[in-house]
Parts: sequence; structure tokens; C-alpha cells
Amino acid sequence: MKKYYILILMMFSFVFALRGDLISFQFEDSKNVADISNYINDEFNDFNLPANYSAVMYSIQYETIDQFGNYAIASGMVAFPDSVNKAFPIVSFQHGTQIRRASAPSMNGLNTLSQVMVTGGYIYLEPDYLGLGVSEIFHPYHLKDVTASTVIDMLRAAKQFFDQFSNLQYNNQLFLAGYSEGGYATMAAVKEIEDNLSSEFEITMSFPLAGAYDLSGVMVDLMLSEEPYADPFYLPFFVLSYIEKYELGNLSDFFLEEYATIFPDLFSGEYSGGYINSFLPDIPIHVMKPEVIEEFSNNPSYPFRVALQENNLYDWAPQSPMYLFHGIIDERVPHENSVVAYNSFISNGSESVYFESLPEQYGGHQEAAPFCLLASYNIMSDIHMINNLGDVSQDGNLDVLDLVSIVNLIIDGFYSSYENWAADYNLDLIINILDIISIINQIVED
Repeated sequence: MKKYYILILMMFSFVFALRGDLISFQFEDSKNVADISNYINDEFNDFNLPANYSAVMYSIQYETIDQFGNYAIASGMVAFPDSVNKAFPIVSFQHGTQIRRASAPSMNGLNTLSQVMVTGGYIYLEPDYLGLGVSEIFHPYHLKDVTASTVIDMLRAAKQFFDQFSNLQYNNQLFLAGYSEGGYATMAAVKEIEDNLSSEFEITMSFPLAGAYDLSGVMVDLMLSEEPYADPFYLPFFVLSYIEKYELGNLSDFFLEEYATIFPDLFSGEYSGGYINSFLPDIPIHVMKPEVIEEFSNNPSYPFRVALQENNLYDWAPQSPMYLFHGIIDERVPHENSVVAYNSFISNGSESVYFESLPEQYGGHQEAAPFCLLASYNIMSDIHMINNLGDVSQDGNLDVLDLVSIVNLIIDGFYSSYENWAADYNLDLIINILDIISIINQIVED
């Protein structure tokens, strides 16, 4: 397999690239079926997960836009089954909150979820997000538009990446999923696609899991609380992101001086959330100036509050199938976020949104995550389709419908990426009568 994109194209891409253009790619990791099977059995013995394919992983860099509308370079992970003559569904997984830039998915080889998904027969994407991976800007935390763009532009770049490999093909199934910040990112991407990009993408199913969809209500109530919080860095991470995006003022306008002076270094992308927590009080609101808390609490027109309202993700009506899962005792991202979102979706007319609360025994935010992901995986698996070469009609069968489809393609002379791959049954890079004859012979033999 190729290790690097053609360098001269990479040079010109910085001048001519558009949103979603692939800038470069690089091989990072691979694991065979036996290694993945052993790993899955050790980690998830009770879940009976299959291991059918070896996995290959690349990091990619692509063009997107930042929170100010400027072009920016982002990165992410692409992992896929090492199998020829098959087309697989795409699943884009959006990860939870990270702060340390080097912890990004593209920089750390095949992770647990990518191994499970790829060996189960999925093409797996995981965007790093801006501010992580190769991106050195401040991470635009819980800003819906830029978050959606980062996910969507990676989908575009990944399809360009697939075109570099004659033996790698995706079919028409597209799944979006994510947990915590990833749940928010998934929701933002689905909304943007359905509002503005339905002619480009068709979402098979989405799984926004345990996300903060009600920023100005549920999350504000949590952060204004005088109760200890497991990850106090969440609050300043929010505020720093919104100060930058909406030009709300200086850090010293919001934070007590002892924190305002250390936050630029702590949130530089060099440190983990756990490390940052060690410098913060257990009650997050205690890093804020009292006068800021008072105005935020009492003034509905306070700019920071208005900005949070702009980034809520519940007042719309999803049209594609969507599954919400959330632990009922989630202490980091309260369960009420999903309740508010679901009730709003139903009120707005959605008919294909489903919501399930995980009972107390599944634990809090961290503990419930594997069960939310497993439930999502099982639902995906019910409709999961892998297409063999020749299955032009994408119905899972090799039959007369595929012969008719190839005839129509030859007459029309226009092929989609999938059709071009599926119709070239004899792999001679030409779609013609020889492919039809080859498929007829195969049907007769079967």
C-alpha cells in the first residue's frame, strides 16, 4: 500500500484545496485477525463480538474551516478491513473530550473501538477535531457549526482517500456515532447534513450518546452548582472556547486572577484533563469571579449565555433514524440533556428518534459508555451490509438486477464510485459486456 500521498499534490493542495479536500495520508498501524480476536476476547469476553477481518489504519490530513470561517488543516484516523472484492459501510465515530493534543486518535494507532468495528466489517473514521492532532489552534469546544464542519469535511476527505486504493470500497451505508463531546459532535453533524447537505450525504442511522445538547439549560445548572464535580476543567474549557469565538473579553474579565494567569499554559494542548484538574478547586464555579456569576445568573441577555443558546442542539426535528442512549445517573453530562432533546424532537415532529435510559446499575458517565456503545453496535449490526463485487444494485445478492444495472450504466456512461467498482466484475478497469458475461457465469455456477 502507498505510504504517502504524492508530494507534489500535497504542495499544490495548500493553494487550491477546498473544504473536505484530502491533503495527505500516512500508514500508521495494522493488526491481523488473530491478534484482534485475542484482544477482543480478553477485553470483551462476555459480549461475544466477532473478529472477521484484519485491520489497517492510516492518519489523514484534510482541509476544513475553523470557528472563524478560515481554512484550516485537520487530521483524523481512517481504519478499514484488509479485504479485497468487498464494499463496507462507513461509520464515523466522534470521540469524547480530550485536551492533550497528542492524545488524538490519529496519533496513537488502532484503538479498542476501531479494532472492534473494522474486524466486524466497517470502514472506521475518527476525526481528531480542530485543536487536536496536527491542528495547533485552541480546540473549539462545543461550538456546533465548526464541530459539524470538522466531521463532515473528514467524511469528504475519507472518500478521496478511498479512491487512492483499488481494493478499498465503501457502500451506501453511513453511520454516525459518538459519546460525550462526541455525542454533541454527532448531533451537530446530523443536523447540518439534514439541513443543508442531504443531496450529498444520506445518513443510514446515527447514535448521539450522552451528549450535552442543552448547553444553556441543563449544563448551566450543573456548572453553577455548588457541588463538587469530577472534571472541573470542563467549565474553564467551555469559557475559554467561547471567549475566543465570540470575543467576550479577556480571561481576567471572567476568572479569578490566580486562575486567569495559569490557564493559557494549562490549556495549551500539552496537558491532560487529569493534570489540569489538579490545579482546580473541586467546585468548578469557584474559578469564576463572583460578579460574573451574578450577572450570568440574573441577566438573560448576558453575551456568554446568549452564545450558549446559539449552540444548543435540541430545537429541530431529525429525519433519519436516530438512537439516543444516556445513563440515568450520569454525573458529568446529566441525563436530562437527552430527555430535553428527545422531547423536543418528538414535539417538532420527528418520527424516527428513539431514546433509552440506562438504569443506575450501569453506572455514571465513564461506566455507562461501553454499554451505550455496545447497544449502538448491536443495532447497526441488524442492518449492516457488506457487498461483494458485482452487487451493483446493493441488495446483497448477485442476480439479474445487477445485470440490468450494468447495462444501464454502459448506456448512460456515468458511474458513481461504488458502481464503477461493483460493475467491473472482471477487474480489467473497463465496464462492458465481458463483465456481464462473467456475472452470468457466476450466477449459473451458484
